[in-house]
Amino acid sequence: MAALYDYFDRHVRDMAHDDIFVLSAVRTWVFAVRNARCAQAMLRSGFTARRVGDALLPFLCSMTLLDHYGYGTMRFADVRYPNVSDDEARVLALFGAARVSDPGLIRIATSLVSDDMALQLAGAAGKVAAAMLPAGS
Repeated sequence: MAALYDYFDRHVRDMAHDDIFVLSAVRTWVFAVRNARCAQAMLRSGFTARRVGDALLPFLCSMTLLDHYGYGTMRFADVRYPNVSDDEARVLALFGAARVSDPGLIRIATSLVSDDMALQLAGAAGKVAAAMLPAGS
């Protein structure tokens, strides 16, 4: 089960590759949106290079749901910051739970967004996770 404290205040270099990829994508999305840039264009090459291009649109959907329906203002670090912040840990826990089909996924989603958007967020995170599974899994 993916938990907030699996990620909080960890050094990025000590995390699993999938978690580093997701964290980098989250931080890049935030940078793009804050700077009026196209998040899809900034993320496309990374998703394509990792051969998880099918995860890009559900990832963008997940981040948009967090941005528009999230509780309060979430804080994210710069792309190169060496540790994981509290809000980043919460988002990583969401995607981590989706990767392992954790039944707590909906609970995590409801802690991040309004109740009426939690199922959509969990569904989008699940699609990201499914697209990131290695071929044949």
